[in-house]
Amino acid sequence: MMFFKIMFGPLLLLQGKWVRYRTPVLPEPQLESNGVCGRGKPLSLLLLGDSSAAGVGAESAQQSLLGQLQILLSDSYEVSYNLLAKTGHTTVQMLQELEDEHPHKTDVVITALGVNDVTSQVPLKQWIKQQKNLIATIRTLYQPKKIILSGLPPMRDFPALPWPLDVFLGHSADQFDAALQQICKPLSGVVFQSLKNFPSKIPAARDGFHPSPAVYQLWAQKLAFEILTTDKQCYTSEQNHSA
Repeated sequence: MMFFKIMFGPLLLLQGKWVRYRTPVLPEPQLESNGVCGRGKPLSLLLLGDSSAAGVGAESAQQSLLGQLQILLSDSYEVSYNLLAKTGHTTVQMLQELEDEHPHKTDVVITALGVNDVTSQVPLKQWIKQQKNLIATIRTLYQPKKIILSGLPPMRDFPALPWPLDVFLGHSADQFDAALQQICKPLSGVVFQSLKNFPSKIPAARDGFHPSPAVYQLWAQKLAFEILTTDKQCYTSEQNHSA
């Protein structure tokens, strides 16, 4: 891929500028940064990340990742949710933002970061260190039962990206995705959630770069399944321990 970058370097640079110029800037839907919804067992939830966590590509709060997740969880839980997300955020910017956060226990923390690190060409080894630092910071601040790290989407399939930029960024995203999966494997209570292998018939948002409401729905379904499964396992474990 280094040879690819050297060969197509000037073209990749021009294409990057062209994509930024021609891609429409979609607004973040008006999401409440915190609140309570649903009825049932108490569950505290934190979603942090970039524009995807902020719901860019959704027309309404209900269509966003957080909104879809609230719908799926509200039948089983009284969800106390918090959102810490901003368009353009990289992992290091999220770490800087967390420096101002006050510690408070949260059951589940979900992250959605990496695309902006790829487009900013953060070196892979540096990004791995940042992600490990992010996990440690989350554990210190929130003491969660579960951390769910969302993987990188298949950037080579983004309609907004022309060839060869799609190949270059797609390869980088795949490397980040594989590294994130490896980071999670040895860590107890840390889970990798893949964002690949979604049905090809589901379109992206109208900017060709962000998730559409249909993508957010499938993503939320995966997250809800992980949360429900984790909660059932914890409950079974507590029952067996009491017995």
